[in-house]
Amino acid sequence: MGNMKNIKKLFFVLALVFASCGSGSQNTGTPIFTNPDVKLAALASPTFTAGLVSQATTLEPLVTTSGSQISMGYWSAAGNRDALVRVLDSINATASTATPPQRGIWDEGVATNTSSQYPAYVTMNNEYWYDRKDFVNHRGRINGIIYTDPYVVTLALADDIWGGYSQRYADMATAIKSATGDTVKVWCFVNGAKINRVFFKYEFPELQILEAAGVVQVFFANTVNSDWTNPSDWKEGTENAPTPLPANLSAVPSISKDPVYSTELKDDIAFDIADVYLDGEFGSGADAREAALKEFARRNPGFTEAEYEEAFTKAVVMAAF
Repeated sequence: MGNMKNIKKLFFVLALVFASCGSGSQNTGTPIFTNPDVKLAALASPTFTAGLVSQATTLEPLVTTSGSQISMGYWSAAGNRDALVRVLDSINATASTATPPQRGIWDEGVATNTSSQYPAYVTMNNEYWYDRKDFVNHRGRINGIIYTDPYVVTLALADDIWGGYSQRYADMATAIKSATGDTVKVWCFVNGAKINRVFFKYEFPELQILEAAGVVQVFFANTVNSDWTNPSDWKEGTENAPTPLPANLSAVPSISKDPVYSTELKDDIAFDIADVYLDGEFGSGADAREAALKEFARRNPGFTEAEYEEAFTKAVVMAAF
């Protein structure tokens, strides 16, 4: 009975942590082995952005309704995703009753629940780019099942693909401003983000271009508790972005120290390990992933291999942002 309680608690925690900038939180579908070159070509086209705008409008017409005030959210680094979700929830709580009507969106969809995700985002997750980078001789494991991938995916390719998706998400602002008539507000929780991760490498340069064109008004949160209705909680302008951390700034000290054991599958431990895994601290290839999973189990014992796999898969994509 105690074990059953722990299992129920596990899935409750996972639902809270990983439900719905980042991305990669819904890796539950059957893998789609898209050719990475074909995907990169699609992501380089303005047509992809137009498709995202169309999907967003289908889910929420306010996104392209004249007179609406649309906000776009961005996050990077540990702890910031939940902060962004809180702000988007707050904006959307007043959605159609505010003057002007408000709506907050992010790279996943038009609301902070899984029922309002862009189909393009769902597809991105089901393509499992970061899992596929660990395949050896085209063979590898996704969610505990062995698959054969006809293509070779590297970490650089996975970054470029998710980065390309994120840039096209940013570019939605141009069509949104044209439709609504209002400058798009951008809320960023990126304190502690690394210079080589998705936000600073791909999204931030795009925001600088959009800001220079007068399409967006960009705000950076001072803390994870920043309130979108309180101007003093934010710094405005891309010139006031927080200084990114250097690449390969390892979290090894926190991993190497004696762990705090828990009967809950801890997302912060998964994120820390995924972070240094992406920096190459465990080596490369399938052996690196196995070493990372063993470290995860050492620091947070008591769960099955499949449970560690699922949590780590999601953590790796989130850590990439």
